Amino acid sequence: MFTRKTCIPDPIFLQTHCRRIFFRNLALSCSIGVYDHEKANRQQLTLDCDVWALKHPVGTDSLEAVLDYDRIGAILRQAAVGHTNLQETLVDRLIKQIAALPSVVLVRLASAKPDAYPDADAIGIEEWRVGESFSKTFESDD
Repeated sequence: MFTRKTCIPDPIFLQTHCRRIFFRNLALSCSIGVYDHEKANRQQLTLDCDVWALKHPVGTDSLEAVLDYDRIGAILRQAAVGHTNLQETLVDRLIKQIAALPSVVLVRLASAKPDAYPDADAIGIEEWRVGESFSKTFESDD
């Protein structure tokens, strides 16, 4: 039996049973970093996010029939609130919230600090997480 720890969605399942919602280069002014100059000055952070949500028959042209993009955007924009030391911490916090949304099967979230190094386009973190909707489908009753 599949368990939550070992079950991941395969590409065919994602292609045939899901819709992919995406945000590209969401640019935010954030207080992020461990160094004094990062704590003293906000810096640009960009977020890329892919969310695979179960494809339910829409039936009506109604927002209630789909995962509202605004819910994902609101979670992503939380990055601009308060201070976070590490991109790893920020990405982990945001991706957990997105993965908990109804019908979410899989999430990919990447953050990038484009101004961190003068000789690089950006430095960033990427994380993937299986959504709770998919995990619950395959939990064991043991």
